[in-house]
Amino acid sequence: MTFRLLADPRKSFDQELYKRVLNYTECERQLKYLSNSSLALPFIDASAKLPSGILTMNINDYGDYYECLDINKARDDIHLEGKYCFIRIPFSQTITMPTWYTVSKMARSFTGPSAIDGLVKAEKFVNNLRDAPEITSFTDSYQTTNMMSLKLAVCIPKVCTVDQVADFITPPIPLPQVEFRETVCRLPGDKMLSTADYIAFGVFGTVVLLTILSTCYDLFQVFIRKKSRSNRLLSCMSIYTNTIKLLTFKSPKYAMHCVDGIRAISMLWVIVGHAYVFELLSPAHNLMDMREWTTYFKSTWINAAPLVVDTFFMLSGLFCVYILPKSLTPLRFTKTLHIFYLYRYLRTLPILAVAVLLQASFFLWINDGPDWDRIAYGTEACRSKWWATLFHVQNYLSPVGVCVFQSWYLTVDMQLYFLSPIIIFFLLWSESVAWFALTFSFLTSIVVMAYYCFTYQFPSIINSLWYSDKFYDYYKTFYVNTATRASPFIVGLIFGYILWKHRGKQIIFSKKRIIANWTVAFTAMAYCILMVYPFAQLPYEFSFHNNFYNSIMRAIWAASVGWIILACTHGYGGPLNWFLSLPMWKLPSRLSYAVYLTHVQVIMSHANSVLAPRYFTEIDTLYFAAGYTLLSLALAFAICLLIDEPCATLLKLAMGKV
Repeated sequence: MTFRLLADPRKSFDQELYKRVLNYTECERQLKYLSNSSLALPFIDASAKLPSGILTMNINDYGDYYECLDINKARDDIHLEGKYCFIRIPFSQTITMPTWYTVSKMARSFTGPSAIDGLVKAEKFVNNLRDAPEITSFTDSYQTTNMMSLKLAVCIPKVCTVDQVADFITPPIPLPQVEFRETVCRLPGDKMLSTADYIAFGVFGTVVLLTILSTCYDLFQVFIRKKSRSNRLLSCMSIYTNTIKLLTFKSPKYAMHCVDGIRAISMLWVIVGHAYVFELLSPAHNLMDMREWTTYFKSTWINAAPLVVDTFFMLSGLFCVYILPKSLTPLRFTKTLHIFYLYRYLRTLPILAVAVLLQASFFLWINDGPDWDRIAYGTEACRSKWWATLFHVQNYLSPVGVCVFQSWYLTVDMQLYFLSPIIIFFLLWSESVAWFALTFSFLTSIVVMAYYCFTYQFPSIINSLWYSDKFYDYYKTFYVNTATRASPFIVGLIFGYILWKHRGKQIIFSKKRIIANWTVAFTAMAYCILMVYPFAQLPYEFSFHNNFYNSIMRAIWAASVGWIILACTHGYGGPLNWFLSLPMWKLPSRLSYAVYLTHVQVIMSHANSVLAPRYFTEIDTLYFAAGYTLLSLALAFAICLLIDEPCATLLKLAMGKV
């Protein structure tokens, strides 16, 4: 099976350097020298050995990455330098476990009944992984092999290839013939400067320079000349002014304070969820235990984390309508449609552009490690398809090679936003026309969702597909498809319309109605979260209930969140409204957009720099998630301070002149 991907991570590394250092004759000479020299010890020490924990699916050994690349010895007119390579040894032969009778005897004699369970689980896991694909070569048509293969690091002289070293070792050591494939090799100083790096240096250097000048001007005006206000244009990049803006929270007349809490908590849930995802996708000492953990009830809150994206879609749809002037007419809306589009696009562009530039340049250089080619994949995706991200077409043009992995959400959201005037136009007519348009749109979105669910029979949670050959089909056909993501956005339009119609007026509910609505909302949210547990069990089997749940869960979740906002806004939220409206949520809420577009890169910069497979535990992952959250908030604050606030000021000045 093959997958056509749109980025080649090898382009981030100097392929000419890899070819230039190869020397067949010199390799033979160095290998002969090493065969009788203690200088071979660093190469042996830095190479992988047969990993322990095979029964828990520890099928990776990374050796010692930095020890290998630090080898630089000159002796007897021979200059030895290390090259770090990965090889894959596929388990192509049939893997059979001992017979039940033999296992029973072994268990009674040595370890007890738990050994039987362990071997049976290992055998099932091996069978599940046997057909799961993994990319192993980077060509126009990316070849794949199954995941059941040993991934071992070898440290060899840089003038050699792995095949040449293997051929040299085999004759004197009578080992069985083992098929293997060289995948990735690394050398010191093999990262290449590119056009994106020069652009990033120029852009960020200019921003820093202008920020210094603007800040100096602003401080001079405020503290030396004692002026209460500086020129808005000249001080738009001032750290002093922009810090005050970021940390000052002025509520508009009809602000919905509970949204700050919902947005901030949702963002935290996203970070924790992605922290677990990248643990699941990273080499683990106990891969089988980790995979089994995803089927436990205690992992339900992580498996249900993708619902948070539907919260964001719902909020986007809600504010599309809620922020409209009450006096707006269909004709006036049509005449100002270009402003409706342009303002949203320009307001979201600066942070997205910074995220793309950071991915295309900065994140490649901040760290390194055995799996750094995964970072390079994102780097090359942004270098080649940056325009698809900035113009919000990547979910259809390059769904697998997305630049800034998590930006698929913004692409889909922007597409829904650009389509929303089709519905909004009718909302500005009579109330009956508005409700007809909303009802028709909602039912259409549910029908479309049901069509995809029952036709393709994809599982309702992505957990069932991590190690499946259907993952890429699921991702591009279903997960990032605008049509399958429309229902929560339309639910947002519905609640936005209700809140817009009653903006400045109190909605009166009877006590029974309030209790009933809260009961339905909490029950619906519990259903959406708890039903993830039975559907997380492996192997995945098609069922009517699964497809039914998959068809409606996003709309149900969005409607429940919509009720929470409606109830809290009109005085029916009680202690929940107090909690969601706490001032502590305001700054994380304000930074949430920048956090969302940078947190995955923060996680990957750590996850892909690990020097050995980690032992997965829940508490360790939560510790990592806490660190990722703080780093993401700090990076987001810097981006908002240096980029977003100045751009927002410039946009307001420009729009004021239109």
